[in-house]
Amino acid sequence: MKIKFNNPAKVPARPERPFPKTEILWGSQDGGSSRFPDGMEAVSLRRFSGDPTPLKAFGRAVSEAVERVWIVDEYFLMPDNKIPPKTRINKILEWLHVDLVASDIRILTKPHQEIDSDMISEFQKRADEINKRPARKLKQCCIDVRTHLKDRFDYVHDRFAVVDDELWHFGGTAGGFHAKVSAASRGWRASDHGAIEFFELAWRVEGGKC
Repeated sequence: MKIKFNNPAKVPARPERPFPKTEILWGSQDGGSSRFPDGMEAVSLRRFSGDPTPLKAFGRAVSEAVERVWIVDEYFLMPDNKIPPKTRINKILEWLHVDLVASDIRILTKPHQEIDSDMISEFQKRADEINKRPARKLKQCCIDVRTHLKDRFDYVHDRFAVVDDELWHFGGTAGGFHAKVSAASRGWRASDHGAIEFFELAWRVEGGKC
């Protein structure tokens, strides 16, 4: 007598996230706008706020990333308006929360005297916290900060981010932290524009952990 076993049930593939529409977002104290600032009051409010509000849409995209977050910006960790660097780093760490799904987090920037190794080590601490979560048993999260952008790869003027396969382009600081009038565009498919390969080119000049 032969016993026939049913084929094991297949685990359904994770559905693709809807790709965001292409849009331009302007920095504002309410976390971003699709329009230029509407008058001097709005411009001045942000310019002299002392702590410009980053783009909520970018923070949300990073927090919800499922594969990668790659950022190229020489001033990403260094705020203007005499804000302590620790304040900027803490805001970035809020995006990289302990339940983050993405595993490949890379930040390519340049060194700053005001940012010491203890501040940079906060990213490793966050990776350790993420990897303690039960969901991380199979795939560990790596957060790597490299500072060779000016010394070893002084070829980039603009600021960019790749979140999963979405390319972001920033006129000011990546994430929309800049106090002056600046904008970001999103919704470009990174793999269609060579952004993945270019980032790898810049990153591998000096090897990283991820």
